[in-house]
Amino acid sequence: MASSQLTNGKEVNFDVIFGPAYKGISLGAVVCAALYNDFGVDVGFAYDRKEAKDHGEGGKLVGASMENKRVLVIDDVITAGTAIRESHKMLSSIGANTVGVIIALDRAEKRSLDDPVSAVQAVARDLEIPVVSIASLPQLQAFLQKSPDYDDAILASVTEYRSQYG
Repeated sequence: MASSQLTNGKEVNFDVIFGPAYKGISLGAVVCAALYNDFGVDVGFAYDRKEAKDHGEGGKLVGASMENKRVLVIDDVITAGTAIRESHKMLSSIGANTVGVIIALDRAEKRSLDDPVSAVQAVARDLEIPVVSIASLPQLQAFLQKSPDYDDAILASVTEYRSQYG
């Protein structure tokens, strides 16, 4: 899946970046800042809270309005896809159009024994949206094999994780 699915060559195909609580908040904020500072791309930013506040600005959602907007979700990983599916459902309920998901790391985990595709592939298939990862566990594994800066125990740990879950 290419990140070109999120642009038309000259501009991005989304209006708002949504960072799900918790790690998606900081990732989404940094991406918004980088898009503006490095490319002059000005998009809105929003995030959710795990629980709604009843004081201050209140509510569960914070930031730019997402109603009738094209929304790109940014998060750290997809494990089983549950959190992304919940975000997609919530965004749909307020009239937002989820146009894609970006994750920092694709752990290449299988969702279940009954479904032979990875959790990332299942989200893309089931929600019919592109899911783009910045890096994958196999890429991390290859990096660790070549890098003299990391102990062999780290590579062994990643390899064991991948054989158990991937």
